[in-house]
Amino acid sequence: MRRRILVTGGAGFIGSHVVDQLIARRDEAHVLDDLSKGQLANLPGDVPLHVLDIAESPVDWLFERFGFDAVVHCAAQTNVTRSLADPRLDRRINVDGVERVAEAAVRHGVRRFVFISSGGAAYGETPVAATEETPTSPDNPYGQHKIEGEAIVHATPLSSASLRLSNVYGARQRSDAEGGVVSIFAERLAAGRPLQIFGDGEQQRDFIHVSDVVSAILLALDERSMRGIWNVGTGVATTINTLAGSMAAAFGGAAGIQYRPERHEIRRSCFDVSKLRAGGLWEPRISLQAGVEDLARTLARTRGS
Repeated sequence: MRRRILVTGGAGFIGSHVVDQLIARRDEAHVLDDLSKGQLANLPGDVPLHVLDIAESPVDWLFERFGFDAVVHCAAQTNVTRSLADPRLDRRINVDGVERVAEAAVRHGVRRFVFISSGGAAYGETPVAATEETPTSPDNPYGQHKIEGEAIVHATPLSSASLRLSNVYGARQRSDAEGGVVSIFAERLAAGRPLQIFGDGEQQRDFIHVSDVVSAILLALDERSMRGIWNVGTGVATTINTLAGSMAAAFGGAAGIQYRPERHEIRRSCFDVSKLRAGGLWEPRISLQAGVEDLARTLARTRGS
């Protein structure tokens, strides 16, 4: 059955990929985005776009007019450094904004709500892969506010699921907004500049391709039995040194690596995704090597067009 689905933050990195797949399966996708980070170029020209600030603009009229069946809430302030510099702004978007959208969804009969959260910021250090039962330990306002956003959504009567994502990468990711190391490395390699690694490069992350994340989001939209918290990652911890080698090979980079002084950051972040895999309906399918090779080809086509 064709559904009308609102994607907040739908002009951004993950949100725009969600929109593409919703359209591909013939759902009616609407985008709510203030375009502070999202880009019109990420969207098909005919997708309905509502330019609104979720923390400031009235949103009830949007729900009343279009009668959405479901919401995928991707809109967020996603930069950890910015959350430390301006925690009030982070709260305004990642807590107050979530509350306003969720309350509007309740008032207007939305049947399914999928909240995009962050596992890396929520769990902190994970000496062993974090499960959904691992106590959260955020050390920055971004992580704290994402956990508050989860609680807001789950306190409503909405049928909802919160997806705690690991380190997502892929086409359309901005190096200045999401701050993902893959997008930063890609930018430097494309410009022929050396990669910069802070510390010894042995810090580990769970890198997941955006297409695998989108497939988990679509599953959460469709499977109303999915409630509460769900980790979305690969369960594979990769060092930054390994990532740098893989990306240099994929991009053909020969500019080398510059090691910089260590900065305060998590040493190991990795998720146990056995809960999501258990149903047999989802599996991360794109290896890191295949993913960075695809990203290199995509960026090469973009530069050549």
